[in-house]
Amino acid sequence: MTLTTLQKLVCVLMLCAPTALHAQWLTWPPSSGASAHSPEVLESVRYRGDLQTVEMQLQRNGKSIEVWVVNPLAGPVEVAVDTGQGRSIQRTLAANTRNLLDQFDEGRAVNASLRAIPGPPATTAAAFNYGLPVPELGLRIDQADGGKSSHFTPENRHALDFAAPMGTPVFAARDGLVMQIENDHPDSPLGQKPPQGARPNFVRVLHTDGSMALYAHLQQGSVSVQLGQTVGKGDRLGSVGNSGQSTAPHLHFVVQLNAGMRLTSVHADIETTRGSLRVAGE
Repeated sequence: MTLTTLQKLVCVLMLCAPTALHAQWLTWPPSSGASAHSPEVLESVRYRGDLQTVEMQLQRNGKSIEVWVVNPLAGPVEVAVDTGQGRSIQRTLAANTRNLLDQFDEGRAVNASLRAIPGPPATTAAAFNYGLPVPELGLRIDQADGGKSSHFTPENRHALDFAAPMGTPVFAARDGLVMQIENDHPDSPLGQKPPQGARPNFVRVLHTDGSMALYAHLQQGSVSVQLGQTVGKGDRLGSVGNSGQSTAPHLHFVVQLNAGMRLTSVHADIETTRGSLRVAGE
């Protein structure tokens, strides 16, 4: 039996970094008002976030319904699936894989939920001297550790916002694997408040210790690397932009860990030609 002949329900979770991790739900049997998106997809629901998609599929196999989760990213993803069968399944999925997580009799009513976080579970990040992700000349930091504007959540507490003109080059601060990319979202006009729900362009790079660097608010169409590409420290990733919830061009740079189904940020030691980068309050 092939996928083209199987009935399946698709639930899409956007891998984002919300303050509280939300679950995406899918109900079996499907609601009577559900519309078919294709001969195979009977019902779908999309969680809108800032990162790329992980997909939960409910697929018929004989008299059973199988629960599959697809990870299309170029790096691992940790997921938690609960089909209401008295158990919750938590697993780390390898890059570019489709995984059978659970199954149940088609006669049972089920509310299936999916939660997902990018990266392998990791408790600490190795010490590393990061490079500057933007040119040192004219360097300006508008918001640093614990910034009250947007750096008060665990996943962004140690983020740095580098203010720079549109189109300023953005470099990899550490070598790693390009795990996630978004490159198609428009930049907000300068001086205007971004629309509600505006999403940022970004590159997420996975490091060998399991930590991940996020380079966000990039200029639309500027990303110059490919998903799955290995990059070296100093390689160009894209350009400073004003995409997403941004009121002025800047690079949002943060190093994060998946601390067990939640993203948390860690301090990054950044080296400049004048020594270690220091900001007010450190």
